[in-house]
Amino acid sequence: MAATAGDTAPGRPAAIRAAIVSASTIVRAGLAAGLAAQGSLTATAEFASLDEAREAGFGGARVAIVDALAEGDELPVGDGPAVLLLADAGDERIGEWLIDGCAVLPRDASAAAIAAAAAAALAGLVATPPAFAADALRYERIGEARPRPAGNALLTRREKQVLVEMSHGLGNREIGGALGISAHTAKFHVAQIIAKLDAQSRAHAVAKALRAGLVDA
Repeated sequence: MAATAGDTAPGRPAAIRAAIVSASTIVRAGLAAGLAAQGSLTATAEFASLDEAREAGFGGARVAIVDALAEGDELPVGDGPAVLLLADAGDERIGEWLIDGCAVLPRDASAAAIAAAAAAALAGLVATPPAFAADALRYERIGEARPRPAGNALLTRREKQVLVEMSHGLGNREIGGALGISAHTAKFHVAQIIAKLDAQSRAHAVAKALRAGLVDA
């Protein structure tokens, strides 16, 4: 009987389920074909944006390969699959992404390098080429510890934007309209904010944020 997608040869481990996120259909198709040729990863879901991927739960993928992250997009670090970013050389955000625990490779990385980095990311490791590590050191201040908020109050840029709209009394649909995201995605961010601020409700989260100076009164 002919093998079907997802079949695994005897003695071989199952391929890692990967989600590909890119605004370009050509890039998505190229990455999917390249990964299929490697055998260790299989693209089980493709998305045009991170918001779309989040709403679909990344299709149940264990690792997300994200091409050219747009300004303002927030990574699913800690609340989704392992993340491998494909970035342009010289991107000033590379250091931040590495600190956040993401694997980062050049956009023209080979399929073999992507497969290896994805496996490393899934194992909790940070994979990046020496040139990107050097860029990160140039853009980050060496020898100075970054202050870390107490508890789980570390909010992403998008969560801070949502928090501001929450402080204005907006509901999920109104927040989505104000920020150009879906009501479902807004609801997701609100839940994250409440959890990170250890709050009991939306109003409690806003009150705690005001006291902490996370939003203006």
